Amino acid sequence: MGKRVQKKANPRQLILRIFVELDKNRSNLDHIINVVLRGSHIDHRDRRFVFEIVYGILRHKATIDYTIDKYLSQGSGQKDEDLYRILRIGIYQLLYMNKVPDHAAVNETVSLAKADLKTVRFSSVVNAIMRALINDKKIIPLPDPQKDLVTRLTVEYSHPRWMVERWLKNFGLAKTKKLLDFNNQKPSIFLRRKLRDISRQQFEADVRNICEPASGYLNLYYKLKRTLLPENIQIIHHGLCNVQSPSSGWVVALMDVTKGEHLLDLCAAPGGKTALMSELTGDSGTVCACELKWNRLMSVIETAKRMKLENIYPLLCDGAYPPFNGFFDKILLDAPCSGTGVLHRHPEARWIRKEEDILSLAEKQKTLLNSAASLVDKGGVIVYSTCSLEPEENQKQIELFLKEHPSFCLDSVPDSIPQRFIDNNGYLMITPYEHGMDAMFGARLKRMN
Repeated sequence: MGKRVQKKANPRQLILRIFVELDKNRSNLDHIINVVLRGSHIDHRDRRFVFEIVYGILRHKATIDYTIDKYLSQGSGQKDEDLYRILRIGIYQLLYMNKVPDHAAVNETVSLAKADLKTVRFSSVVNAIMRALINDKKIIPLPDPQKDLVTRLTVEYSHPRWMVERWLKNFGLAKTKKLLDFNNQKPSIFLRRKLRDISRQQFEADVRNICEPASGYLNLYYKLKRTLLPENIQIIHHGLCNVQSPSSGWVVALMDVTKGEHLLDLCAAPGGKTALMSELTGDSGTVCACELKWNRLMSVIETAKRMKLENIYPLLCDGAYPPFNGFFDKILLDAPCSGTGVLHRHPEARWIRKEEDILSLAEKQKTLLNSAASLVDKGGVIVYSTCSLEPEENQKQIELFLKEHPSFCLDSVPDSIPQRFIDNNGYLMITPYEHGMDAMFGARLKRMN
């Protein structure tokens, strides 16, 4: 008998399934995508297509829904979530994907509606709305900013109203618009070169066709020239580099690790900062890497194994209440946070996060900081960091800590960090609206002798 040919799944049907699952469980987009695509037998081109549309819809969801609302209000008035999911897939292609011809986008989206008995009744509505949008030259009249600035920004840049209001209050209009625009761009991907096992010259020769020149902390960071999935980059599999943004590297620079130090990473996943700290402290030093959830700890273990780092000691525990005593030379607390400074990488988060999450996260961060304070040696250092832009998680958190812990002071930033990344209060402060990079806040807290 001949070998049975595996049937390739329809990419648009996979996209629809991803959004159905995401609406049921909004916790982990990457996991949902992996589960849906597993066994689908789609090629790399279709895989990129799926990723582009899924992430693109999440970035532009409010704009797309505003468009759908405009046309539905003129027609049937149907507001079924199944209909909206299908229309989002079609309208995203019309508005944001020049490489998909309009007629193909319409035909494929109508076919998508017809493919399921539950949605076949929407096929004529889908066809009518998409063709009407094409006939209107894809021009959507947006809300008047003179009448309601917040609504205009919410629709034009596709962010929740509470975020826009908060950022206008904290940063002003100009910075807010830069931030909103940054969040809707496709994020750059960077490789962080390993410090040993390969020379800089050899690494750069190996990646010259896919990467731009070095930048970042210790010139370890290389921006990918084109969209490549990390799983297809062999030098990562060989353990000679890691995917990591330069902003994360500057947090490790704030640690100012030296050879032989004993370090604690209280919230270590996915392990990129842990790995760099491990290399900097060397074989005579150690890094204890804590994580609360097993699947997150496994990502740290896999990173250490792939990069052949033997001085990392993973521990499954709550960093707020670690099951050990003792003192470390330096502690990194890369705290769980709202992630409002990296929404370009996690566009789904803008629709999941609520404003009240910020205060609850601040309480968790406070508990973790108190834990770190009890574990750092005299003369030692805690580096507290987040990828949040919210003062409650950053400056206010540190001000409160220093008030409640008089044996600690805000330490000076190491010379390795450029002045442009240091604010007037002595904090590491990297922002999308000032630096065009992933946001990163960092404070270096020293325990006095």
